[in-house]
Amino acid sequence: MENNNKYYQSRHFLRLLHRYEKAVSEGHLPYLEADELTDIAEYYMTGRQDAKANEAIRAAIRMHPDSVDPQIFLARQKMYYDQLDEARAIIDGISEQDDCEILYIRAEILIKENRVNEASDFLLAEMKQMQDCLDSYTYECLSIFMDYDLWEMADEWWNRLLDIDPENPQLPIMKAEILMGLDDYEEALPMLQEILDNEPYNSEAWNLLAETYVALDMYSKALEASDFSLAINPQDSNALLMKGNAYMNDERMGDAIECYTRYLELQPDDFNVEISLGLCYSSEERHKEVLDLLDRAEQNAMRLRNKNAELTQVYQMRAYSLSRLERTAEAIAAIDQAIKLADDGQAWRLDLTKADIYLLSKQMKQAEACFLNAIEKSTEKGDTLFNIALIYSNQGYEDYAIELLDDVWTLFGTQDGKFVVPYLANCYMHKKDMENFLTYLKMAPYCDREATILLFRDRFPGIAPEDYYAYAYKEIYGIFPKE
Repeated sequence: MENNNKYYQSRHFLRLLHRYEKAVSEGHLPYLEADELTDIAEYYMTGRQDAKANEAIRAAIRMHPDSVDPQIFLARQKMYYDQLDEARAIIDGISEQDDCEILYIRAEILIKENRVNEASDFLLAEMKQMQDCLDSYTYECLSIFMDYDLWEMADEWWNRLLDIDPENPQLPIMKAEILMGLDDYEEALPMLQEILDNEPYNSEAWNLLAETYVALDMYSKALEASDFSLAINPQDSNALLMKGNAYMNDERMGDAIECYTRYLELQPDDFNVEISLGLCYSSEERHKEVLDLLDRAEQNAMRLRNKNAELTQVYQMRAYSLSRLERTAEAIAAIDQAIKLADDGQAWRLDLTKADIYLLSKQMKQAEACFLNAIEKSTEKGDTLFNIALIYSNQGYEDYAIELLDDVWTLFGTQDGKFVVPYLANCYMHKKDMENFLTYLKMAPYCDREATILLFRDRFPGIAPEDYYAYAYKEIYGIFPKE
């Protein structure tokens, strides 16, 4: 995909696209080679402009009825929309069955049918016929498994490529990306740093380094890596994305909003980034902007292959923002839309959102009914009760929250359930019960340090969580506690 994006931004392709679009706007189609028209169709497909993609590929087939490229495009298009039998039928009808692209798409169809081992075995069997191009064939096979995030299988093919083409310049960066896919960011980090020592203008490596730093919670370094990439290419959308992710994870939402907005100007159909931007707006209580953004995100979700999960997320976020704007009836209608689309594992969480909406509008009985629905649907009773407690606490029902947190602690046991301690401290603080607040705050950093920081860092900026108790004691009594 990275190489495709670079080609689509090249002067050669942009001149080709301009020639084609100018002719179409004048009411005719220019004569182009099959591969050129296929490239244009793939460009439109990447931008989810299906009608334009179909027009270009029909032109390719009319002008070059015996060409393989347009047929492969049609097969990939069918595969993209999970019409796998139709994709296979198109491939079966092509006379040149030894074309590498046909082998690749056959393997991809197997992958999409969850027959990953069969796909790998198929590609391995075909290696015997590829002795003249074994290095490029192995590289493409490896790329397929990376494209589908099949990292363990990709690692096997990386080792094959290492044996066949040990001087391939892409080996180090591909290995680093595989390690990242396997969540081994600590091992990927020095590999990426070494790549950049040798290739300081490798923007792909800078972007992967930024992603690695984000995963390791090293946000300032992630921002630095993103800025190096942007210095190489100010329009690098991946660098903007990594920079936005670093800001968002560091809870610098205003900066994240700026980066995500710039990213979407370059990649306007990226649903996941629209959702990330929406979460940033929501955290800043810019709910009208959330709603405007979700209208666009819904349109993009409708074009996705497996759209139910994405639409569920859109409707849930819409319900939350509508409720914060006191548009309760619309919020309930939106969350009901989400519930209809949700799978069984997600439904209880949506019941909690619905309860939160009712609770915000002081409809206690309706909220309690939704809480009960969530408990019945959930297979994790402790987690469900904990989330209910957080909803009660966030809306000021501290006594309900405390009672549930005590239940959760009992349910999990003394040791495993101690993660509730910072939340109990928070509840007692809001109740202005300072004696219990201090009791639980003193224990909090030793029970769940990260939660303690999250809940109290704004109250005690620049102070280590182990010292929160001392500073809270001084706030209340005017002196630091005696050791």
